Amino acid sequence: MIEVEKAHIRRPNNLFVFGQEIQMDACQKLWFGGMPSFLHLAVDKATKKVLFGWFEYEEITRGYFVVLFHIIINYGIPSKIKTDNRSSFSANNAKEKEKKTFLTQFGKVCERLNIVLHTTSVATSKSNIERENKTFKDRLIAELRYMNITDIDEANKYLNEVFISKMNKRFSYAINEKTSLMRENTYTEEELKIIISERKEKIIDNASCISYNKKYYIPVDLETGEVTNFQRGTKCTLIIDYDGKYV
Repeated sequence: MIEVEKAHIRRPNNLFVFGQEIQMDACQKLWFGGMPSFLHLAVDKATKKVLFGWFEYEEITRGYFVVLFHIIINYGIPSKIKTDNRSSFSANNAKEKEKKTFLTQFGKVCERLNIVLHTTSVATSKSNIERENKTFKDRLIAELRYMNITDIDEANKYLNEVFISKMNKRFSYAINEKTSLMRENTYTEEELKIIISERKEKIIDNASCISYNKKYYIPVDLETGEVTNFQRGTKCTLIIDYDGKYV
């Protein structure tokens, strides 16, 4: 006998509905051009539909932010996201195991959106995304080479406007709106960009500034444009939104 976590038990997919479980992962390959890059991908377990993909030259949290943003804009807010144990999702220094995922930036975003984030090191428990990674390796690399695409922006455009829609049309199932667990998105794009963001706790210094990435930033009143002074030691939150802007 083996542990339940390690067992690959066959389960009918009709037990799942759209939005009940979204699987995410990133795969490194020489997808285009002469430099390896990471394809961040999200797949719905019930319909086998690829919801969005995004290339970055490194596997970074922002890549998953972009994927999540477009999922919510195009489909809605999922109930659960399942990923591996990479540092973008799971913090190894957590004292309480059940709160482990919520110490990362992505975990905090899921908490704000009321999405369950589940991480696992067992590849078979997220078999859908693993299969899609293999399929994309076999097909997408050849198509990008055939289309002579070597730029990352062109690759992202072709991926989402041409390749994913073609793959979904051929291999995925139709979405059943009656049973879907995707919650309706009630946020505007601007609100969503603030929600899907990195947040860093900072302390005001004796010159009424905060430091980040070897640079100093002065708090300014948005209405008047005047510098706002705070007492030394005041705690504040630096928000780096979806577009990389500091708020």
